[in-house]
Amino acid sequence: MRLGILPPALAAFALAATMSIAAWAWLGRPVPLPDVAGGRLQCLSYAPSHGGAPPFDEDFVLPGGLIEADMERLKPITGCIRTYSSLGNEGDAVAAAANIGIKVMIGIWIGADDRTNAKEIEGALSLAVAYPEAVKMLVVGNEVLLRREMTADRLAGIIRSVKARTPHPVTYADIFEFWRRNPALAEVVDAVTVHILPYWDDPTPVGIDAVQDHVRGIIEKAYAAFPDKPLQIGETGWPSAGRTRGAAAPSLVNQARFVREFAIQADALGVGYNIIEAVDQPWKRAPEGTVGGYWGVLDKHRDPKFAFAGPVREWPGWRWAAGFTVAGAALAVGWALAAGRMLSLARWAAAAAAGAAVAGVLAAFAAQALDFAIGVHGALWGIYLWLVAAAGGVLLTRVAAGWPPPEATRLAAYRRLVLVPAAMVALALAVDGRHRDFLTLAFALPAAALILFGGNTRRPSVADGWIGGALAACGPLAVDSLGNREAIAWALCCLALAYPLRGAIAAELRRLRAGLRQQQDGGHHRHG
Repeated sequence: MRLGILPPALAAFALAATMSIAAWAWLGRPVPLPDVAGGRLQCLSYAPSHGGAPPFDEDFVLPGGLIEADMERLKPITGCIRTYSSLGNEGDAVAAAANIGIKVMIGIWIGADDRTNAKEIEGALSLAVAYPEAVKMLVVGNEVLLRREMTADRLAGIIRSVKARTPHPVTYADIFEFWRRNPALAEVVDAVTVHILPYWDDPTPVGIDAVQDHVRGIIEKAYAAFPDKPLQIGETGWPSAGRTRGAAAPSLVNQARFVREFAIQADALGVGYNIIEAVDQPWKRAPEGTVGGYWGVLDKHRDPKFAFAGPVREWPGWRWAAGFTVAGAALAVGWALAAGRMLSLARWAAAAAAGAAVAGVLAAFAAQALDFAIGVHGALWGIYLWLVAAAGGVLLTRVAAGWPPPEATRLAAYRRLVLVPAAMVALALAVDGRHRDFLTLAFALPAAALILFGGNTRRPSVADGWIGGALAACGPLAVDSLGNREAIAWALCCLALAYPLRGAIAAELRRLRAGLRQQQDGGHHRHG
């Protein structure tokens, strides 16, 4: 290695490292938010859980003492929890809460099975007798009408039967739309309990900047519809991770902002509320997508995700990400130095910047993969995508350092490793994307690399045409709103992946048109 190449190489590395650290420091900057008075929330949904196993599985075993430890962690931040069932571990939570002085909205899970409903009712009434001072309210049914498991008249009869057997207040919980459709249901409850979950609103949820006005509008409608009944919010909250819906973007700062601003607004309006939820529930990622596991104010380790006063950082661990990015720049420059390449200052700067940018994308995708990976299969899927992205980053760094393009056979093999899973993901998002993540970070680097090295397919095949067509067609179909920047980025990524296959797509379209013409000509001939 010639010593003359060291100064420009080191200067390029220093510039890339400085810019990387500055970028991550900005991403991890403290964001000022309003404080919650007293640093406490009125009530939190609580479901005893551990790990990624659903708590209702037959083989689910809760570690001994976990519920009691959870109550100890929750007592400083709330004086109330809401459960959803009176049986099993959730029934045990009532005793643990009572022993530590936390009130409970005891849930009675009502569904289509009358025998289970009877067990739930008996369990809740027994708990209410055993711990009368802890009972804030009995919640007879949760979104039963939304799930369409029972008519409103039948549900009203169950509520009346429970009210006749307890001195405690009784309510039912559902979204406002089902209260509006069934106003007679309000006559049999002691309070109207409304769920407001703006992230799940259809067809296009509002963003964090407009969400409190949206929430206030629903509260005002509920007050107007039921002026003679106490109103309370049975569920509201915001996720800290997962896919964007409409303009509603999950993030740690957005979750903290929603919870804080809502608590302040609810106090000003004089409405009681319950935040969903106390602790992250990783098992919910299976039925609800990544977003389902990240509604808690405590993470799965029972550590606070954010405080209720002071600024909040989106990337609390931004320093490790910055270090990884700096290491990427160092690897790129070291790679070129080891090869003895004689580069101009601009080339050194490009190589260092490429190494840093690639490492930054890989760090961000690693964080996303840790959020969505469920079990062994999910982990392997995340690792595969990360390796595919890393390979694309290596190709881009080669371009920046002036290396010749890779061999055509290797590039073709890599192209297939990228495009087949990308097309599968694009199709899934287009057809059934409500609970699926956008994987732009996994495919952005490969897309850029294939555009630079792939060129137009010289020997188009039927498979290339269909894969490229699927990407070009399905990517934009995943855009649910022009305000969904994450969806738009995914659509652009799909179009970029399809671009090198434009020749194959065109050839397949010509073949299909020719086939249609032949069918039409044959039909005319037979008819004549």
